[in-house]
Amino acid sequence: MHHTTKTVLHNLTEGVILVVIILLMFLGNIRGAIIVALTVPFSLLFAASCLKLKGIPANLLSLGALDFGMVVDGAVVMVENIVRHLSHRRSDSTSARDIIFEAAHEVQRPVFFAVSIIITAYLPIFTLQAVEGRLFKPMAWTVAFALCGALIISIIVAPVLSSFFPSGTREWDDPVNELVPRRISRDAAVGD
Repeated sequence: MHHTTKTVLHNLTEGVILVVIILLMFLGNIRGAIIVALTVPFSLLFAASCLKLKGIPANLLSLGALDFGMVVDGAVVMVENIVRHLSHRRSDSTSARDIIFEAAHEVQRPVFFAVSIIITAYLPIFTLQAVEGRLFKPMAWTVAFALCGALIISIIVAPVLSSFFPSGTREWDDPVNELVPRRISRDAAVGD
């Protein structure tokens, strides 16, 4: 039991560190990457609390089913949109708070529906009975609770934490995003 718990904690720690590094590479903003990475432990804590309240035992299959990419998806969209809006800040007297509110409002519905669709995909697992139900229902509950926690942090907490961005926040010019359109337009021009 101790060895299994140690292995799970080790894998979760490595996963969070890897998520932070990847997010930093693609978001290009350390504060944004940290805010998005906070989604992982918060959603795991939320899932563990809900499982405890519901009386469902957490097992290795349940914890192993959590995909960090699914968990941080909504927060990535939210924080990236906030960073984009702050970097294109208008010259008028619009406050950072109003810009963050506008940016969050712009993507809150798509984030909500994206996470809801993923949770809906797990609904057939809740109908399983007998051995299959005992094996896979805790996994479905764990994923659903973790995604609900991720949704809460994406829609409510991430915009609040984003208000701590400095006023000079700017969007990062991702070299991959610049390279791909140039290559596509060059290949299209050669094909003509």
